[in-house]
Amino acid sequence: MDQYLIKKMIAFRKKSFIQISQETLVSLFPFFLLTTFAMVFSESVFSENGYINNLFSIRSWFPYFRGTGLALTNFTALTGGLAGPLTSYFSAKYTAGHYGRSTGTAGITAFVFSLLINSRDLFTRSLNDGDLTRINLPVNINLVVAILIGYAVGQIFRFSSSSDDRIVDAHYIYHPKSVRPIVQSLALAVLGSFLVYLGNTYNVFSTIGNFFSSLIVNRNNLWVILSNSFLRTFGAWIGNSNPFNDIPFVNDSYALDNLNYALKHHTTAGVPYLFSETNLYDAYGTFAGLGGSLALLIAILWRSRSTKDRDVGIKSIFPALFNHGVAFMVGIPVFFNFLFLIPFVLIPVVNSLIAGIMLYFRVMPPAVYPVPSGTPSVLYAFIGTGGSLRALAVGGLIFVVDVLIYLPFVKFNDRIHEEINQLDDEKGADHD
Repeated sequence: MDQYLIKKMIAFRKKSFIQISQETLVSLFPFFLLTTFAMVFSESVFSENGYINNLFSIRSWFPYFRGTGLALTNFTALTGGLAGPLTSYFSAKYTAGHYGRSTGTAGITAFVFSLLINSRDLFTRSLNDGDLTRINLPVNINLVVAILIGYAVGQIFRFSSSSDDRIVDAHYIYHPKSVRPIVQSLALAVLGSFLVYLGNTYNVFSTIGNFFSSLIVNRNNLWVILSNSFLRTFGAWIGNSNPFNDIPFVNDSYALDNLNYALKHHTTAGVPYLFSETNLYDAYGTFAGLGGSLALLIAILWRSRSTKDRDVGIKSIFPALFNHGVAFMVGIPVFFNFLFLIPFVLIPVVNSLIAGIMLYFRVMPPAVYPVPSGTPSVLYAFIGTGGSLRALAVGGLIFVVDVLIYLPFVKFNDRIHEEINQLDDEKGADHD
């Protein structure tokens, strides 16, 4: 049975689109790693409400606190915003390369395609000489869309004539036909930008966004919280970070009511909303990171035989501890990886369910207090409960459960890697 599953997984991974998607994600790893490091320092160290800042009073003794924080915030916004165009670039590059076409030209074309799609002023005003159209590049992106943009551009290059993707030949002779796939791609980008303009004008995208956001219902109900946890993590697994963002503490009416009750009565016992997003999902559902990514990282460092995966885990552990595991998730990769889909979406549900049972039997107090920004996920419950060791112990139990859930998948992933390496070695021997 195991050998059958391994063969199926290998056959699936060898499909061209899956190969291109995974190559794209792995190529994004150094950019995402740099961005997440900057995010940790921006949110936790050089922020007024940052966890490390509050812990060591950095603002009181570091003279360039505000300027450093501003630079880091802008840097993360810039590099994070470029994640979409970079994803399209790598996707187009690997798609064109897969079919023997010019990788560099296809990649740059997809990068410009992404900028045109995200242009705000292309159809709204004339630009003066030296102006650059305002481009909407949010940090929260949809990796699926970005990969598909690059894949479409790569396919345009694939179906063009073999001479169309050359700019110069070996004799440095310019080929006018090389503009054909570029013109076709950019024309499609302008058309796409126009459709985006119409969608924004008639509130199509805001309506769609509100619909998906409405799927996350904030109610004082355990089963609703569990379903929300599933939707959030599945949305993240497909690379979509927009519709299922966490509800901020100040916008969570149940969390605010619980906080007011605790401040008024000087106790968390008897809070009006025991099963809230803050008590379950924020404090325990993501105790080991989004989708239990930190638990997967620990499982890989503990038992994996893959040198590549262990290297990615070591490099990613610092930002992952501070709730920024996206670099780790593209480096493995976890996104679009069906092997890790089940534990990724299951772990937050299991965590929230365990926490709900523990709260019902009053094993630990509810997490009613706001936590500083950039607080490590493993400390959210401890700080949110006002320093309850029982909450920390329950969190530790949950973390162990998460690691144990991931262990068999990590071992199975090693077997797939070894089987692929063996097949590659045999293929190389045949060529010899």
